[in-house]
Amino acid sequence: MAKLLVLITSGPDEPAKVKAGLGFARVAKDSGRVEDVQCCFFADGVEVLTPANRGPFESLLNSLWERQILVMACQYHAEQKGIPDQIRQLERVDLHYVGADLVEALNQGFEFVTF
Repeated sequence: MAKLLVLITSGPDEPAKVKAGLGFARVAKDSGRVEDVQCCFFADGVEVLTPANRGPFESLLNSLWERQILVMACQYHAEQKGIPDQIRQLERVDLHYVGADLVEALNQGFEFVTF
């Protein structure tokens, strides 16, 4: 069975791309045909998780958490943008340096889809 890692690199200024990625993660999980689904906010995508930008994506984020989809965010990119404390407010987001996780996901056979 397939494994999927949805990589959100688009920022809040591209809401259609962000919503498409989050929606795809939800659909993949609901399909029952994907063994594991994870979502990673990377590059400009980390900005989506700040209180000022999260509103339009809140229901989709909640749908991922309801389905127990791992949601992580890149601490490096958050630090570069000066927003790690804002992201830490979301207890259900695993904020850390994700580079090693991405390499491990590749080694475990995850397919990456970037939005």
